[in-house]
Amino acid sequence: MRFFFSSILVMIGLLCVQCAREVIIDLPEEETKIVAICHFTPGQPFRIKINLSQSVNDGSDPFPPSAVDVSVSKEGFFLDKLFQKGTGRNAYWESRDTVEAGVRYSMAARIAGMPLAEASSFVPQHIPIQPISVLPEEVTVVDLDEGYKALRIPLSMELSSLPPGAHYFAFNLTTDIDVLEFIDSIPVVDFTYENEQAGYSADGRTLALLHTIAEPVVLINEKYWGDGVKTLNVNALVFYRPAQNERPRRLYIEWRTLSEEFYRYHLSVARQGNNLPLSDPDAVFNNISGGYGNFSGYSVSTDTIELPFR
Repeated sequence: MRFFFSSILVMIGLLCVQCAREVIIDLPEEETKIVAICHFTPGQPFRIKINLSQSVNDGSDPFPPSAVDVSVSKEGFFLDKLFQKGTGRNAYWESRDTVEAGVRYSMAARIAGMPLAEASSFVPQHIPIQPISVLPEEVTVVDLDEGYKALRIPLSMELSSLPPGAHYFAFNLTTDIDVLEFIDSIPVVDFTYENEQAGYSADGRTLALLHTIAEPVVLINEKYWGDGVKTLNVNALVFYRPAQNERPRRLYIEWRTLSEEFYRYHLSVARQGNNLPLSDPDAVFNNISGGYGNFSGYSVSTDTIELPFR
């Protein structure tokens, strides 16, 4: 009887092996189109990266085309022709005019023999956060390995207002760390660690709604601001090495108000790496008509906090 059951298990195993077959998916070929990426903010020129789409089986890095005609319109009227800057894979197209808030801009990219790539977006009205103050007694020092320490700084980022409708925001934290050196017994402050990125942590509900994206900011999910929530609480972690005479001095909080086009695109890109192995990936948001990519605006402000060093 034992041999009989063993034989059945072996037969079932063989059937399972025979049923597992390689499936070849023949994906349809898509025509080559223009890929344009541009994120613009007031006071800055338009800088547009242009590439060409590739086959899904092509694993090489795209090389920017050279013969490209890129222009920007303002409220439907021609504004500027963009000129190429940089070379090779570092090439981009830049305008002479700078961006204004509250104005709808359109982009058009042309390459001979390819569909015209067009898009439009605007810089939304900026909704800043309330001024932040940090009390010395609220800052704690965390001992870390390899001679590092960290200042744990609680930050309460409260919106100045919460208008009706969708809310699209992002933030970034950077810090200055001074290095105290001695030259002829005279202390010299050297800002060699300026803009070193700070870490941050948050509670579970907040952490589940934050997305680190390709831009140097953390995207805050629009659902976080439901039920009248106006405040985001995080703990900034500023790392330093006391033995190297490093002293944290300032913390910079960059706060962005995003257009929907900026938010949707970066949220979809961030979710590409967060899918389960057997689930379908989210489609990348695309607002380029006749091509691929993203053309979107945002407004920004930066607050500076002097750190109480102990």
